[in-house]
Amino acid sequence: MKKWLLSLCMVLALVACKDEKKATAQSVTKPVVKIGASLPLSGDYARIGQANQQAILMALDKWKNKETKYNYDVVFEDDQMAPQRAAMVANKFINVDKVKAIITTWGITGPVVADIADKNKVISMACAGMSEIVNPYYSFNHFTQDDKLAEKLVYILKKNDIKTVVLEHTTAPAYDEKADTMQKKLNENGIAVLATERYNISETDFRISIRKFEDLNPDAYITFVMMPGTVNFINQFQQITQGHRKMIGLHVFNEMPEKYWSLVNGRYSVRDTNGTAEFSKMFQEKTGTENQPCSGNHFDNVDLFIWAFENTPVRDGNNIPNTEDVVKTLHHIKNWQGAVGNISVDDSGIINSEAVLEIYQDGKPIEVKE
Repeated sequence: MKKWLLSLCMVLALVACKDEKKATAQSVTKPVVKIGASLPLSGDYARIGQANQQAILMALDKWKNKETKYNYDVVFEDDQMAPQRAAMVANKFINVDKVKAIITTWGITGPVVADIADKNKVISMACAGMSEIVNPYYSFNHFTQDDKLAEKLVYILKKNDIKTVVLEHTTAPAYDEKADTMQKKLNENGIAVLATERYNISETDFRISIRKFEDLNPDAYITFVMMPGTVNFINQFQQITQGHRKMIGLHVFNEMPEKYWSLVNGRYSVRDTNGTAEFSKMFQEKTGTENQPCSGNHFDNVDLFIWAFENTPVRDGNNIPNTEDVVKTLHHIKNWQGAVGNISVDDSGIINSEAVLEIYQDGKPIEVKE
């Protein structure tokens, strides 16, 4: 009896071993599709870049638990939020790693990557606050668009009976475009923009322009001064205005390290969405850290790309789909329940989502429902 049981166990073990080897062989023989992720993994935005990295890995893990036609691998590189470095990374991804898609964060590096990717027929998927990034055929941008941000901004200004504002922002293509859109929408809604000021990203002293604007006596300041200048701007603003002037942030408050959030207690912020409550909870459980800007967007970017790759027919003579055909599949995605909520991809490559209005209390952002 014992010998019979021993023989049966040996047979079952051999069968299991063969099945495991067969599954491994099938996995190895599947074509590998590589994705490049160009992120700010060091420097002032390392916190955001590292969170984006975690979100991308979470999306990859989601698909590893499914039966897929292809194996997917992500190659990460640190672009330090510097356009020249992002260009080097993009070329490395294309020429060395042979990626089929590149993911990048924000409008400082996004257009550079999109241009290089498009010339090489590689799909680029950004989280960047500008619309021009999708002009190339192979480019997509998953970011709350400026018209959605403007709607929230107009709402909170009117609710607080604010009729005159000044705009202060960092000099960058995305922020220049945002300033133009905000100014147009504010004027259309009877809110006068008394003046605007643009700063280099390295600017640290804003006192001259704040004093100049104080002479105009605006009802409120609208600021989208990027890090590392954000904290300096807020401190200098509060010193000069003695807390008697309203200030509303556009994107920039939530991009500061959390230890500075108490500086803007009682102030409103309008920003893009970076994840539903469900996604934020899952992110925290899996990573042990708070969800950050663009994390939900990049989870969606990987999720959408892999789904499109899996559902795009392969041309005769090829073993994986052509990226031109994958682009067409992506454009047909509508009402997708993603990490940031319900999203759709329009004909220009913009992945649409809603804006978020918040007020900071006790050093934490609290969403404001209209």
